[in-house]
Amino acid sequence: MAAPPPPGSLPPPYTAAGAAQLPPGEQPNPEYEQLYHAYADAYGSIDGVRRALDPPVRTLGSTDAWLGPEARAWGGQLDGQRGALQKAADRILWDIYDRLSSTQRTTSRV
Repeated sequence: MAAPPPPGSLPPPYTAAGAAQLPPGEQPNPEYEQLYHAYADAYGSIDGVRRALDPPVRTLGSTDAWLGPEARAWGGQLDGQRGALQKAADRILWDIYDRLSSTQRTTSRV
């Protein structure tokens, strides 16, 4: 699973100046703005989550400190968990992206 498009590929929330140009009866949707900022924050920091297990994998693979079948088994589990973590990071982004892209930028004034 690849990461979803960057936040800039979606329309940004309306600013105060942009809100003045909305049709009568429409206002910026605060849920859209909140989701947009959450997506931008998550997108900007998700690489740290994706790479969180890279240092232990490198350490295990580049030293002779622990050898043998147990070391290989543990290393295989570690590598598998790294892959699961990377998929989970992408899933988090996709969940926010899907919710954001299905949320209207404006709502009706009540």
